[in-house]
Amino acid sequence: MHLTLDHHSGVPISQQITGQIKYLVVSGGLAPGERIPSVRALAARLRLNPTTVARVYRQLEAEGVIFTHPGRGAFVAGRPPGLTQAEQRRRLEGDIRRLLVEAGRLGVSFPDLQRWIEEEIGQIEQLRDAR
Repeated sequence: MHLTLDHHSGVPISQQITGQIKYLVVSGGLAPGERIPSVRALAARLRLNPTTVARVYRQLEAEGVIFTHPGRGAFVAGRPPGLTQAEQRRRLEGDIRRLLVEAGRLGVSFPDLQRWIEEEIGQIEQLRDAR
């Protein structure tokens, strides 16, 4: 699992790690059931305090992205079963709204934003297909 941190981006390190792990899961870089590095191993590799990585893993577990087996490690979870389209939408509405508001605040046109989203979807689909 390769993660890249930017200590000068202004984005909290824990948020960078969380986002990158989620991206790896969605793009197929991490498969359901795959073991991920231990808290200590990832903290050592990234030169971080293990508390930071432990907090990220707790958040990812609470969100259903990973699960842990005490003494065996942490693993990538599968997709949550049985979510209706209405529930999927409900879970994403706040994020969608925040994205639209931030795009508007930056002066990004909605057609440009839509094109960028479609490009990102294409990149994720290419990564999935390559794996």
